[in-house]
Amino acid sequence: MMQKDTISSRTSSQSRKDELRASLYSLAETCPVEECNLEECPLFKVRKMKRMERLMWFDALNEQDLVYLNTYHHICLNSKLAAKTIE
Repeated sequence: MMQKDTISSRTSSQSRKDELRASLYSLAETCPVEECNLEECPLFKVRKMKRMERLMWFDALNEQDLVYLNTYHHICLNSKLAAKTIE
């Protein structure tokens, strides 16, 4: 039973990492709000890479890094949308 739980946990973790990567792949081209590549974005240098280099870069990230980048994006997105609402 323990081995089955471990395999299930690994599968779940890999599935989560795949979901996080998929959401970041869509951000690899440009900022969805500003529609450009802002220097303060943690993906600034990644966006300058060739497509295959970007995919390899994302694939090399651990789950903690993927969560950080996704969280950063959501906070940034919400703050930019809020600022646009105020304007």
